[in-house]
Amino acid sequence: MKKRLSNILGIGNVSDSPLDLDAYSYCSSEAELKPKLIAWPKTLEQVRKLILFANQTHTSLLLRGSGSGSVDATIGENTLVVSSEKMKKITQFDVENKIIEVESGMRISDLNDKLAEFKLCFLLTPQNPVQTIGSMVALNMATKETQALGRMADWVEEVEFVDGTGKYYNTKKKELVFGREGLTGFITKVKLKLADKPSLSFDIFSFTQLLDLLKQVRVLKKDLEVYFIEFFDKKISKELGFDDSYLLIVAYSVLKGKNRTIQDAKKISNKLDLVYPSLRLQKYFFTLDPFVSLEKAYDLIEWCEKNNVRLHGHIGIGLFYAYFQKEDKDLMNTFKSFIRRINGDFGEVFGHGSVNKSFVNPVKKKELIKLKDEYDYNNILNPSKFIDYR
Repeated sequence: MKKRLSNILGIGNVSDSPLDLDAYSYCSSEAELKPKLIAWPKTLEQVRKLILFANQTHTSLLLRGSGSGSVDATIGENTLVVSSEKMKKITQFDVENKIIEVESGMRISDLNDKLAEFKLCFLLTPQNPVQTIGSMVALNMATKETQALGRMADWVEEVEFVDGTGKYYNTKKKELVFGREGLTGFITKVKLKLADKPSLSFDIFSFTQLLDLLKQVRVLKKDLEVYFIEFFDKKISKELGFDDSYLLIVAYSVLKGKNRTIQDAKKISNKLDLVYPSLRLQKYFFTLDPFVSLEKAYDLIEWCEKNNVRLHGHIGIGLFYAYFQKEDKDLMNTFKSFIRRINGDFGEVFGHGSVNKSFVNPVKKKELIKLKDEYDYNNILNPSKFIDYR
């Protein structure tokens, strides 16, 4: 198989070396699943030929971006992993109209580094800056800016992808790929809307009582000039240099916050960016993304505090990040059961993959099966991930 794939993709774009297989055996979960081969297509035509080959040989493909998820969506035992990492070019750039077309393997941090020269940016910033544009589309990702700006689908004009039968599409029909976690096709290019870098101001609120915090969140959610609202538990608050109390950091799209100078805004933004890597350094390697109503946020925060689970998140939209260490496997399972009891969900950031597919409701599952029937009826793409099909 390696030789045939090398004929399709070119020498150096297929590997079964132990080093590569080990590297692609992991995502950001505790699982280790070693693939058979790694493939790195570089063009649309190579992707199309690879998928046609997979159909002819009944070979399953696992689609992968940067492997930053924690739901085992991009790893599989004895499988063929197809990575978008070598597809990261800018293919069109209309500076005047603030439109850019990029290949799906472009990382959000790299994209914004390139856009800085033009004083433009892509406004949705995921928690992990190595997230690829393709994976953000596949997950229809929510970020802290979603409260004011919407989700990934709201910032994309067109998507180019190859479906599970090898057919090519360049489409504005977002329902075909957004939030589908790779079940319908391999995304090759994305046309994005850009914007000027916003000038934000900030307010910082501390609370000793959760009810007071939630009351403040309700008030802030009615303010159309609020850009995002970030919550931090007491321990993270203290590590950020604040009091040992619950913390809200509120960004406004206008200069009405108390922290409004460029220096103050940059200082606060830098602190926000440091939370995730700081917790990783403390060996909180596993992150879950509970999504709950504001009414249930009290229960979530209280549960995490009681069980010594680190928690922060985008409380304005009900999206949080709960952190666990390696020895917390049983606690993670208990946490998932708790989230189910309070009618919460997972998947707004990391997707459902194979770990959280039990949270997919019957209506959505029926919708996904219908899409599979049309765009991947041989079940070549990401089998057993997200849903069980056939």
